[in-house]
Amino acid sequence: MDKILDREVAWRVFAWEFNRSTLHSSEGDERAPNYIITPTGVKCNRLFIVGVVTEVENIGKDNSLWRGRVADPTGVFTVYAGHYQPEAAIFLSELNIPAYVAVVGKARKFEPEDGSVYTSVRPEEINNADEKLRDRWVLDTAERTLERIKYIEDALSSGKSGNDLKEYLLGNGTNSVLADGAVKAIEHYKNLDKTISELKNAVIHAIEAVASERETKVQNVEKKEEAIAVEENAKPELKEPETVPREIIAGIIDKLDTGKGISYSIVVETAQKAGIDPEIVESGIKELMDEGRCYEPKIGVLRKV
Repeated sequence: MDKILDREVAWRVFAWEFNRSTLHSSEGDERAPNYIITPTGVKCNRLFIVGVVTEVENIGKDNSLWRGRVADPTGVFTVYAGHYQPEAAIFLSELNIPAYVAVVGKARKFEPEDGSVYTSVRPEEINNADEKLRDRWVLDTAERTLERIKYIEDALSSGKSGNDLKEYLLGNGTNSVLADGAVKAIEHYKNLDKTISELKNAVIHAIEAVASERETKVQNVEKKEEAIAVEENAKPELKEPETVPREIIAGIIDKLDTGKGISYSIVVETAQKAGIDPEIVESGIKELMDEGRCYEPKIGVLRKV
């Protein structure tokens, strides 16, 4: 029981921020927790993420190591499960993708000799989820990320550093863990103001992605209701709601993919015939993939989620 109580907080962090985290910290002896410190000051030992698994691959001998990609609306987490995560490895090996999942796991980083830093998650627990849970996670994570952005922007504008900055943040209501992480983040990350601005845009995109999906579903329901009313009364006038190009592209993929996928070029060609500029088609497909609404099982083929 004591071990459970002593476990680190499982932070909600978007993939965009986690994948740009290059600062690693270890406090105490070799048994002490290791942390990845994100640009907003999260001292991340454990994560809670919810997203869509778009790819699972066996990269070890004798099914000893599995790698999965879990997409949220801002990017993709890389998840590894091996001998030390047997239940998670079995779960990934048997998963029918695409699938919504919820993951609690340890934050890990790999730093090859060229100086690059790659982050990943080692799952402690992984379970099936659904779209509603994913949407709640996105909105909760967005709220908490924006709170941290506020603290970081305040810290940057204060002109303080070190202990003076930490005391300043504590005095303004920041908890001690985030205050310490913020000080370290400001010392480490170059052009942090630019990174925070880009993160803010990623958060806004995540919120809009969830809102857009909900709006599309509402519109579909309304269209069905209007069609029924037309049939019954022949009075209401059916109005077609304005649809953003991304949703038109999503509709094309949904219509053309019968379960085996659809050629990327056919999607582009069909969207162009619908009056969408080729560059907008490309960016729209990328957005849908980032949001976990479609994926590329192999090069040149798209499948709907």
